[in-house]
Amino acid sequence: MISRSRLRRAGITVVLGALAATGAVALAAPASADTVAVALTVSPATVTVGDSATVTETITNANPFTILQPKVRLLSTPDNLAGITTLAGCDAGPGGTCATIANGYQATLGAAISGNSSATVTFTLAVNTTAPSSVETLEGQLIATNFSTNPVPGPTLTINALADLGVTLTGKPNPGLLSMTLDFTVKVTNSGPGTEVGATYTATATSGLDISSTSTCHAHNNTATCTFGSIPAGGSATAKFNVPIGLLDIGIPFTFNVTRATSTPTDPNPANDSSTTHCTAVSVLLASCG
Repeated sequence: MISRSRLRRAGITVVLGALAATGAVALAAPASADTVAVALTVSPATVTVGDSATVTETITNANPFTILQPKVRLLSTPDNLAGITTLAGCDAGPGGTCATIANGYQATLGAAISGNSSATVTFTLAVNTTAPSSVETLEGQLIATNFSTNPVPGPTLTINALADLGVTLTGKPNPGLLSMTLDFTVKVTNSGPGTEVGATYTATATSGLDISSTSTCHAHNNTATCTFGSIPAGGSATAKFNVPIGLLDIGIPFTFNVTRATSTPTDPNPANDSSTTHCTAVSVLLASCG
């Protein structure tokens, strides 16, 4: 005797078979992401802001079935690729189109990807001049009507930002009763294109003078290190230090200099990295700097 459960299973099989025959249900072998390879290459792997990089993404379909209406995506982590680059060019093959999406770029292929075949898309990316220094892991992804993959990590793209810092040093006397101080201002201006993350400048005075520390410049003998934080493109910041002048220093010309020691990101223009001024005290009440 045939059990009721076996009869029910047989009935379900017969119904599904009949529906499949009439086209009401499409029966297909389950797709495995392991049978589709997403491979990426990038050249060059290191760029400076304003430069371009070419990313080649190849989708290989090792399945016996055809991948329908395929879309090839290019993403990145940790940053949004579309936020730090611009799509300067794209080759999606015959009939293909390319577009910017919320988190990267997408190529819509003009043809399906047959079983045991592949398709290749080439993306040309222009790195935005305001992009920060970073190391981006590029990711590829396939989206189709009958198949998709998760984002697949590929090679890294190293981006080097630029921030052109210029510095000026000015001094003015601050007279006292029996002595005076020369008060100096270090002004750093960021001409861009990127945001300055941090910088240090070394100030020096003529040997025999001592620089006094302030909240922005830490001094030792006749040198001081002045520290700057973030400075946006087009912005500026200042630091201050002072130098005591006594009676024995009257009439002696002194030289003061400030020079960029470190900065992040790279400064492409060393011509404006230092500034010098000269000061002479005529009395404890009068001095000139320039």
